[in-house]
Amino acid sequence: MIVIDTSVLLAYFNTRDVNHQKARFAMESVVNGRWGKAILLECVFSETVSFVKEHQSALVAIQIGEHLRRVHHFDFIPTSDLFRSAWKEFQSDQTSRLDFTDHIVVLAARQRAGGKVLTFDPVFRDVPGINIEQ
Repeated sequence: MIVIDTSVLLAYFNTRDVNHQKARFAMESVVNGRWGKAILLECVFSETVSFVKEHQSALVAIQIGEHLRRVHHFDFIPTSDLFRSAWKEFQSDQTSRLDFTDHIVVLAARQRAGGKVLTFDPVFRDVPGINIEQ
């Protein structure tokens, strides 16, 4: 298993993104089962569709959201059970550039995916126990 980060989804759906081709290849790897099922966290879904709505349109955000909900290669995981632990780590983290969603991604990756995160975001590079895949 592997946790998908927002950066990969945004690059995949934006053909002008510098990482679009890498994202296409990564998503093909997900479909081909390279890591088994991919974990799509509720907060990553929310962050993705919110960003698309703000930068493109509500219609495009809805279309992307519906697409993500139908992909059978993803395990959609609610994040409410990770909230308290992520909030504690977020509060105690005075040095990294991880935002709150990133802390949830880290916790989920450690607990459910052997530390594997599919991401283009460099903030995950120095996080102990996290293995970045692209």
